[in-house]
Amino acid sequence: MIARLEVVYCDGWDDGVVNPLTATAAQARDAAGEPYTAVLLIDGRRHAVMDVTWADEYCRVSRFDAAGRQVSCHELRGTGSGDLFLRRAATWDGPPDVGKHEFPHVAARTSTTYRLSGQRSDVVEPRGDRGDRHESRSIQPPPRLPIPGFRRWRELLSLAGDPPVEVIDAVHHPLPVRTAPRPPWRPPRPLRPHGIELLFTPGAQVEYNDRHLRLSAHSAGRLQVPSGRLIAADPSSLDFDAEPFNVTVPPGTYPVSISLATFVDDPRHTRVAAARLDISDRPAVRWELALRDGQDPLDLGYQQFFGFGVDAGMACFVDADSADRLVDVWRTLDGLVEPRYRTTGSGDMVAWSSGWGDGAYPTWIGYDASGSVACFVADMLLFSTDSEDEDEE
Repeated sequence: MIARLEVVYCDGWDDGVVNPLTATAAQARDAAGEPYTAVLLIDGRRHAVMDVTWADEYCRVSRFDAAGRQVSCHELRGTGSGDLFLRRAATWDGPPDVGKHEFPHVAARTSTTYRLSGQRSDVVEPRGDRGDRHESRSIQPPPRLPIPGFRRWRELLSLAGDPPVEVIDAVHHPLPVRTAPRPPWRPPRPLRPHGIELLFTPGAQVEYNDRHLRLSAHSAGRLQVPSGRLIAADPSSLDFDAEPFNVTVPPGTYPVSISLATFVDDPRHTRVAAARLDISDRPAVRWELALRDGQDPLDLGYQQFFGFGVDAGMACFVDADSADRLVDVWRTLDGLVEPRYRTTGSGDMVAWSSGWGDGAYPTWIGYDASGSVACFVADMLLFSTDSEDEDEE
């Protein structure tokens, strides 16, 4: 028997239907790849919420029981070849008398994460927050399916745990409706580099909180990279956070430049905007986030990034083979207040003060037209374009 699901379209779900859409408007968004949400009903109650943004090759299906408790979540991502694969599946199974707010903490939890390479990771927590955690890894290709047409979601919903269903537009529904200035969810679009070239343009001015800062570029000397494996980190954390980036470069000694931002109305007030390690003199035509082992951009949400943490107000570039013997160098840097940057020893480390202070910061890799690494840029995020949504993973 085929179950019948009624669908209500909107900007998202947040204890109600947020900014309702007509079926025509939702179909237009679907065709354009723009974000929208489909709330699926059984007998007038919320059964599932499906967040869709095909331009981002992303879909999330959350299912709920009759008590309004979330019992599963399936996230699908694009394979890069026009179809989708199951990235992550999570389920909750708990006592029937537990309320929806306590339920996710006490219910038995399982989660499965797939990678396109065929790696599968499973986590089982039979007593939720109260018990053991069991992890296992195996080799299993992820389930895949084509990006479905509008309202043709039978295979998609089947993958998310539903039997064969028929989806029809709801004529009336009893769900609460509310308006909001923006959707309650955002597409999983990670932070992208913004104005990197501008940061190293001497004399350029940038506005920050109604004040003007003038940028200048300074040579910080040369960094020895004998292994070709670069680390960007807080120099005070090299003893426990010294993983090099996955992308390597030919061993050598490379120049480092510092972008310094000076307040026009207070020239004594400066901040480091970025640090750049030049591998060649060819211009970068493409930028990618520098990743370390185990990091995957598919795990990042809106404006998120993988970065290095700062707790001592300083950052540095150092080669992986040099890190172990430099774990105490940070004690000699005096916070890098004046000057704002310094090269230690004979080029073993280049350190600088970290933007506005402690936090998390991404490193971008610039590639030239031939696809070779041109530079690494540690971005101190002085001039974030969407700071309220920025998040480090």
